[in-house]
Amino acid sequence: MFYFVSFNPRERAKRDQIVEAYRRYARHFEKKIPQFKLVGFYSRSVLLGSRPHYLAIWEFSDYSNLDEWNKVFAKDKEGQKLAKALGDLAIDWEAKVMSKLI
Repeated sequence: MFYFVSFNPRERAKRDQIVEAYRRYARHFEKKIPQFKLVGFYSRSVLLGSRPHYLAIWEFSDYSNLDEWNKVFAKDKEGQKLAKALGDLAIDWEAKVMSKLI
């Protein structure tokens, strides 16, 4: 299963700020919840289409992993701090869980 997270940068947020914030966030949660593995963090390089500008793809094995993520996040002050730092740089968040078909 895959968890897709997409968003756009806030005005004046620089790419290097966003990349570093997402890197810190991903490293933290990969250690806390090893059931989730970051497949990649992507950015549009040619501005065709309207959105999203950034896309992260996480891989996990089953839906119970999402419950585990929620439990850990609810108690993890450092993780919440990293999420807020990222949220301060981004808008228009969307997330979805998808399964690979082919």
